[in-house]
Amino acid sequence: MKRYLVLTLHYCFFISALLFLPLDIAIFIAGFLISILLFENIFFTSLPLVLCFYFPLKYTYILLVVFLFSLILYPFGKKNRYYALASYLLTSVTTFVILYFLNGLNPQTIGIMLLLFILYSGINLLYVYQKQNNKTIIIPYSQKLINLTIILGYFFIIYLYGTNQYLMYFLFMQLFLINDFKYNLIFVGIYTLLLAIKDYTQLSTILYPTAISFLPVSLILTLEFKGYLWILFMIYSFLVNLTLFKPKRLTIENDYINSLFDDFNKYINELNNEYSKNNRIKEIKEQKLEEISTNYCQSCFKNTLCKTKLDKRYSFLSGAMLGLKQNIYDCPYYNRFCINTNFDNVNKSFEYSAIKSLAFELSFLYNQSLALKEDYDYFITLLTNYGYNVCDLDINLSSSSLYFSIELAKPKPIIENLLLRCAYKAFGEQLELKVVDQRIYFFKKPVLKISYAHTVLAKSGNLVSGDNYYIKKDYNNSYIFALSDGMGSGYNAYTESLDALKTIANLSKYHFRIKTILKLLEDIYELKSNYDRYATLDFLAIDTANKKINLYKMGSTTTYILHNNQLLRYENQTLPLKLDEINSSYDLDLYSGDYIFLLSDGISDFVSNDEFYSLVSNGQKSADEVCYNIIDYIKRKENNKLKDDLSLIVIKAI
Repeated sequence: MKRYLVLTLHYCFFISALLFLPLDIAIFIAGFLISILLFENIFFTSLPLVLCFYFPLKYTYILLVVFLFSLILYPFGKKNRYYALASYLLTSVTTFVILYFLNGLNPQTIGIMLLLFILYSGINLLYVYQKQNNKTIIIPYSQKLINLTIILGYFFIIYLYGTNQYLMYFLFMQLFLINDFKYNLIFVGIYTLLLAIKDYTQLSTILYPTAISFLPVSLILTLEFKGYLWILFMIYSFLVNLTLFKPKRLTIENDYINSLFDDFNKYINELNNEYSKNNRIKEIKEQKLEEISTNYCQSCFKNTLCKTKLDKRYSFLSGAMLGLKQNIYDCPYYNRFCINTNFDNVNKSFEYSAIKSLAFELSFLYNQSLALKEDYDYFITLLTNYGYNVCDLDINLSSSSLYFSIELAKPKPIIENLLLRCAYKAFGEQLELKVVDQRIYFFKKPVLKISYAHTVLAKSGNLVSGDNYYIKKDYNNSYIFALSDGMGSGYNAYTESLDALKTIANLSKYHFRIKTILKLLEDIYELKSNYDRYATLDFLAIDTANKKINLYKMGSTTTYILHNNQLLRYENQTLPLKLDEINSSYDLDLYSGDYIFLLSDGISDFVSNDEFYSLVSNGQKSADEVCYNIIDYIKRKENNKLKDDLSLIVIKAI
């Protein structure tokens, strides 16, 4: 609404000023205004027709011809700026020819034609011709700069051809509508210089217009109150002052920091909702695990995976303590390991590691936001200057590279190169952008591309696999890959691994860093089930802009990376859903041509390192081809009778 009020006030002056100029000049300017208004809105072009009530009849006919001619040429002029320039030139020449036949040759008309053509050419460059949905739209780079250009053109016209002293005062009032201090100074400087050339030395002649450009109500002090004309001046001045009201400015402290604490509240609610059993169950299970390992496992004569692998033993014994009938290693003491969990809850206070992590996270993000506050404020100011008013700013400071999104107060056509230029001025980085559902995402340009393939197969005889995966691609072309293996196999294992990944998907919506998210996941699992259920987790984050990967392993099997034809192995050293930042957290560089393999024990238990290397050593194949080769090899090796669920994610950097 404010934009239309400002446009109306501008063009009320630009049109009414023609009544105080010679008619031969006024008719050319009227055609110029019609052509400029076609950029804004085709319906606005009818505004100058109000002059038909004031012009002599023959000039009214000329104005109507110019109006109709402009409308006819409008589809032609919309194609690009050069067609628009040609359309205006044809309109201007038509006006000149008609005037020549009616009034003969007037040297002033040639001068005004040339001046208006230069002015139109400059304004033409301040618009962008952009195609959207096979339709050309015309968008202003900066409405302020366009209005200033028109005002400067009018200034020279009034200076050269005008006679009414009040026209210049009203012209200065238009500067208040633009509301830009530097434009006021430039305009006043030009005005003062021209007065000096004309040898006008009266101080009031300079000070009155200068005061009006900063405070329009001062116009009243310069007028002679004759009749009721001063009322119109007062109304106009009041309307101009209304434009002073600005939309609420977005601030980093109020808006972004509030979103961080909203995430904190969501997390606390998550803990409360998931709380089902107390810490006593966890203590009983840990004591029981130690007792079983000491009294039974160390003296066991069977050479099974639960004998040699801690994570397999944990999974197996957890099921036994819960009374699950999954004696997959044929343990003779399996039925003795069940524990009784039906006792009264004993409330105990205990500290969750993630609470500390979250406190550090909030402190880190708050300090980061303050460090970048000036950059973001400057960016928002630049957008506001171009008519893009930001109503929402969402900064992902947890991202290792610059990544944020904005939403505009009102839908407006997006000029991508303009917005990216503003971002470069503010942040000093070459960014890219994407527009998704009226939200504009800005991010650092990716250096690498990622392709991937994935497969999940159930153990022979089962309808569903206990393995699950989660893949998320963000708008900044960063990726999250998660692979979870539930305890045992079948439906119970499926729900356990799926539940872990659902929690990951939910937590990844927050503004927190990955390590903090995994700490939150640990606490949620402690509160949710106190280790009544079991699932491993491989968590991989890829930043394609900085060529970095972060790998976190929680009870999972080996992860492989093929780099320069060398197969690198990354082992797990922790219990399921427990993060040891020293042994199971890896921060690595990623290079073009690298392959990353996330897999479950359904593959690693049955394929040796040498076998795996022989399957993946040809680094020219696509991720799909490599994934197929690995799965096909296992099927053939096991005669299509899989002994365990298996899952595989193959990732290739390009």
